[in-house]
Amino acid sequence: MARSTKNAIILQNGLRTYRNAPRNDLNKEKVLNYFFRFESFANDNKEYNELTPLIVGNIVKETNLPDSVVLNTALEFITEATQFRHTLSLGLISWGTGEKSVLRQAKFYLRKVHKIAPVFDYSRAIINLEILHKLLKKNFFWIRITTQLALTIFVTDRNDPTITKNEYILQKNLRTFCACSAYAFHMARKKLNIDKTGRVIT
Repeated sequence: MARSTKNAIILQNGLRTYRNAPRNDLNKEKVLNYFFRFESFANDNKEYNELTPLIVGNIVKETNLPDSVVLNTALEFITEATQFRHTLSLGLISWGTGEKSVLRQAKFYLRKVHKIAPVFDYSRAIINLEILHKLLKKNFFWIRITTQLALTIFVTDRNDPTITKNEYILQKNLRTFCACSAYAFHMARKKLNIDKTGRVIT
């Protein structure tokens, strides 16, 4: 989400890169990017599916990483994501007082999400989160942190010029990861005039 134009808000763009990163972080990003974008890892109950040999094999084939690296990375993600999702679902978040405090807390959770799954441009997502808060204030509308995270990542991903239409993060995966229901996600998206391409129409 970003600067305003006459007809729409053009969202901040950024480039993904695998350069200048420690090997373990690079491997994690490769594995999870494929996992989020090409494998449906969530069921209808918003739980993580069992990690099958077929899924592991698909990721190995795509990333050219050893089976053990892919398996350990995926299992670690599912463990951390499940714990984080439980924390978010409890709704026990102290926002503090004042707009700056609320935004600071939201950024804290966005940072935690990116640490667990570095599948989006973090610096661009921070900008998009800030603009999301401005939109919420403008519309006298507030949404849970789970929906904020899901919308921020959705918008960031859909406006990344390095990603094609068939490579977007699967929405069901994203909503499960952020503990956000389909109803809450689409209700907020429509309320804020965010279209399916991740643009905010004014």
